[in-house]
Amino acid sequence: MLELRDIHTHYGLSHVLQGVSLHVNAGEVVGLFGRNGVGKTTVMKTIAGWVAPSRGTVQLEGQAIGGVPPERICRRGIGFVPEDRRIFPGLTVQENLVLGFMQQPGRSRGEDRRSLDAIYTRFPRLSERRGQMGTTLSGGEQQMLAMARVLVGAPRLLLIDEPTEGWRRRSSTRSSG
Repeated sequence: MLELRDIHTHYGLSHVLQGVSLHVNAGEVVGLFGRNGVGKTTVMKTIAGWVAPSRGTVQLEGQAIGGVPPERICRRGIGFVPEDRRIFPGLTVQENLVLGFMQQPGRSRGEDRRSLDAIYTRFPRLSERRGQMGTTLSGGEQQMLAMARVLVGAPRLLLIDEPTEGWRRRSSTRSSG
């Protein structure tokens, strides 16, 4: 489904990715792990078209997408949830989700409605907060909204940068005695 071969990516003079190769088959779940600053985010931005590789190839189902504009890559079926979530200020949860329909411009209204209903079933907290401004949600809820906005467009490949960002573990209190 996705293949990166000998990818090199620069930010100005900084050579961030140096010969990265990766192969992902349909249905696989792949994680990129490493300390801060090793290029995990740059790999995702390069796949999503936010940064053009300076060398190497990125292919989706055998077709080159390296250097293709991000909106075209999105419409080809790659959904990207960036680390900073990018919740739209001034829009409700529902309005943020409806923007995800733009990933599938040819879909019918009925298909969009079914997709939105499925998202509300998968993320009941968002259903409860559908009329609330997206930026007023907690960090974890904003992360949920960012993921749901991409999922509503039914991507074939989903990239999530820092998927647990904004989530806090609830500590349990124990009583002694």
